[in-house]
Amino acid sequence: PGEDAIELVRWIERKPPREGREGNLTLAAAPLDLSAVLRETILEKVPTVVLTSATLATRGDFRFVRGRLGIADAVARVEELIVPSPFDFATQALLVVPTDLPLPASDDDRRFNEATVRATEELARLTDGGLFVLFTSYRALTMAAERLRERDSDRAWPLFVHGEAPRALLVRRFVEAGRGILLGTTSFWEGVDVPGQPLRGLVIPKLPFKVPTEPVTAAGGNSFLQYMLPHAAIRLKQGFGRLVRTRGDHGAVLLLDGRVAKKSYGGYLVESLPPAPLLKGPWREVYPRLAAFYGVDAVRRAG
Repeated sequence: PGEDAIELVRWIERKPPREGREGNLTLAAAPLDLSAVLRETILEKVPTVVLTSATLATRGDFRFVRGRLGIADAVARVEELIVPSPFDFATQALLVVPTDLPLPASDDDRRFNEATVRATEELARLTDGGLFVLFTSYRALTMAAERLRERDSDRAWPLFVHGEAPRALLVRRFVEAGRGILLGTTSFWEGVDVPGQPLRGLVIPKLPFKVPTEPVTAAGGNSFLQYMLPHAAIRLKQGFGRLVRTRGDHGAVLLLDGRVAKKSYGGYLVESLPPAPLLKGPWREVYPRLAAFYGVDAVRRAG
């Protein structure tokens, strides 16, 4: 390729058959660095460019997104602004991290999957449903859906599973039910707006780290601290953002991945989230306080 060519990573992806669809092979390509394209097509041609989003900053600054987009003061005059949220996260939200659950080992980790199912059921007893459960893999989602149905949880609360119907239809049915449990993967972490009572809590089983063997991640030689951690922080903030959409919303985010409390990078992730109170500790200790947050009797009902 010439000097001006965009460096691409190319790969072949095999998609197995599911839901009556035949499997297929996909040839894919993605650019490793878009900064030159952005400079040539936008930054150097448009007098003023405004980049705005609820999730551009990590840990209170824009260094990660500026590096990814190739935005530097040498290219253009850059002004930054973080606007405080209009929501009162101190009273509207609660971040809960149980510290005595098994740590996730893989997407088909049955011990962690069982812990996810039981925690989801116990939160649903406090909220009477109204939950999103956001997974990082479709395999973990299907395992949880199967187990919830085996335990007849879908009889207590309507269960909506990503992949069993179009996203818009699942969300509409979830809202209409008013007390459902929706299991979603990647596309449900962002761009889904369910304000008010239909959504009263989130369960995030696993931190949304990119898989190191993903083609773009592997080819880019991106380090954990410089790429994977900031990316996970933005993704986690996107997931958290599904919960509080108006000043009247109220709910807890139950983050089951104990690494956020036990690893040195946990502080980076928490500090990148909206300023909701953090409650962490063994499940038997955090559960009564979680119940109090929802105004429910703190006596635990065994699941």
